[in-house]
Amino acid sequence: MNTFRMLLLLGAVIVLFQGVPVNAQQKVNWNGYLQYRFTDNYLDQTNFSIRRAKLWLDGNLPTKIGDWSYKVQANFYNKQSFLFLLQDVYLSYALDKCKITAGQFVPDFGLQRRQSDYLIPLTERASVINSLLPSAETIGRDVGLELGYKSNSAGFSLGLFNGNGANSVSGRKNFLYSNRGYVSFGNSLNNLQAGYSIAYRKDNELKFSNILGSPSIFSGKDFRFGFDARLKLSAFEFQSEYIEAHLGSKRALGYYALANYLIAGKNLITVSLEQLNDYIPSTIDRPWYTLGYSYLIKGYFIKVSIDNKLQFINDKTNSLTVVQVQYFFNQE
Repeated sequence: MNTFRMLLLLGAVIVLFQGVPVNAQQKVNWNGYLQYRFTDNYLDQTNFSIRRAKLWLDGNLPTKIGDWSYKVQANFYNKQSFLFLLQDVYLSYALDKCKITAGQFVPDFGLQRRQSDYLIPLTERASVINSLLPSAETIGRDVGLELGYKSNSAGFSLGLFNGNGANSVSGRKNFLYSNRGYVSFGNSLNNLQAGYSIAYRKDNELKFSNILGSPSIFSGKDFRFGFDARLKLSAFEFQSEYIEAHLGSKRALGYYALANYLIAGKNLITVSLEQLNDYIPSTIDRPWYTLGYSYLIKGYFIKVSIDNKLQFINDKTNSLTVVQVQYFFNQE
């Protein structure tokens, strides 16, 4: 299903529900944020850029028949010129603790990828998340259907996706099956969560440049799994993930461990360790160590962050410093 047909489908569903018993007029919420950053690796990369410029609309359908909601999100990003990229277009129906979602969205695999990028304590997600998730090559999204269950102490999901990625018009059959589950203990201030993720598909000429390099094309069995944990103790948080991706006989793997502490509600200090082992000859499979600081001017709506990353390689050290300003246009 291409993007145009997806938008038509969402629009048709909204129009259809105008004919059923309705509640009072539902408010359409809009929101957006800008992430402007400076990057320096102290060698050959020093630049200013707009990392993210997102805008989305969401709300509830005006009907008394169930709890229906929708979301449409786009990202304006600067490659050679500013491009409009459709990210999320989906419709959800919730009944008690169960929820079914259809459209284009982030499959439920892993922990950090489902956390909003404006809420993560560092300026970027870990490299293992950006490289090894099933939809990592296609802006983290895929088109499909997902059934989820969520309570105060557990969560579970089953998903079926086309496997070709976001905004795809390919007719190849690469159906992706996903499953995630977790258990949680404690309350909102102090809790522990542990989970797993599984995904499988039989690939038919798919590109995995984040794992195999470019222009590698892979066909065959694609199996991925991961484990994650998250601990929250008041102002202190710790989370970690381990993920493996098996493409035929090749195995790529990675992990990260991240801890952050919020001081006086304004100062967020973060340390992390991450490593990714892939099949790209030009990459160095050694750990990265990161020390980050964020000043929350108005919570996560307006914040300034600085990350310092180091990678130690025998006789030299790779460094990367990122300074980022995050600003929300609206806070509803």
